[in-house]
Amino acid sequence: MRPLPITSALLFAALSSACSGPANSNSGNSAALVKSADLPERQRAVLEAWKTGGAAWEIEHERVVRDPDLARFVVDNLIVEMVQAFDRSRIAAVGKLEGPFERAQNELVLLQEHSAPELAELLALKDGVVAFLAADTLEKIGAPAIAGTLHLLADPHVEARRRAAELLARLPNAGAGEPQVLEALGARVEKDEAWIVRGQAALALGARGARHKHKGYTLGVLVRALDDTDTSVGVSAANGIATLGEPRAIPKLTDALSKAAQAGHVTVVAAIEAALADLSGEKRPLEPDGWRRWWKEHEGELAKPHAPVTDPREPH
Repeated sequence: MRPLPITSALLFAALSSACSGPANSNSGNSAALVKSADLPERQRAVLEAWKTGGAAWEIEHERVVRDPDLARFVVDNLIVEMVQAFDRSRIAAVGKLEGPFERAQNELVLLQEHSAPELAELLALKDGVVAFLAADTLEKIGAPAIAGTLHLLADPHVEARRRAAELLARLPNAGAGEPQVLEALGARVEKDEAWIVRGQAALALGARGARHKHKGYTLGVLVRALDDTDTSVGVSAANGIATLGEPRAIPKLTDALSKAAQAGHVTVVAAIEAALADLSGEKRPLEPDGWRRWWKEHEGELAKPHAPVTDPREPH
């Protein structure tokens, strides 16, 4: 391990400087590049145990988990190790033992209580590679990553909000907190000033809604989004409804199809037609009146609520 300091504020400096000194985590978001010899003895011992690995690290790991300050120090260094290993292609080949990248990332997953909040902050960085690695690790962490990611939906930076919505689509059900997640995404769909965030939130809402027992709230938000002032959001809303997998959306989609066709919104029309085909199983191209007749013939069969799509990562 070649430990470096990392905080959301100093990440670029740490990576661009390519220094090999360890991170010395203090209070708040401060960090400093220091030499290993200048570290407090306790921190130096932790880094040595990490580099040694095996039983030495297993014993030290248990102590780190119980010490929040020490855990943050380790997390800071592990994040930089993971990013640098990826940058230098120090990734294990398929079928091989884990390399530096996998070892650092796996440890961050184990230290999720301490790593998840810091990784979520990295989603707001301009560097797309770092944000990607943070999101990938948070996805492996799973449900414990939801709180920090959800907080980013209110970030002042557009790309941070978009990335948060994109990641929430892949994170598992939040259990009792799932309605809060759906409502936060719904607020982004309907009120965010950036079309790209509204569209990404619509896709995420459809994905999470598909795994939730009650689909009424999600469907209502997505149906309203079909009429968004930006047609790209309308397309995402139609795709979100298709992912939601709720056939009871067919009448609303039919009405939206008429409106989009009259407005000449070609891309929205195509997305709605695709959603109607997915939800109905009907492959023939139909006009709005044809869809209304189709629904009248099949309503009794399809109007019943469907079971949510199960997520293998969620407890049963």
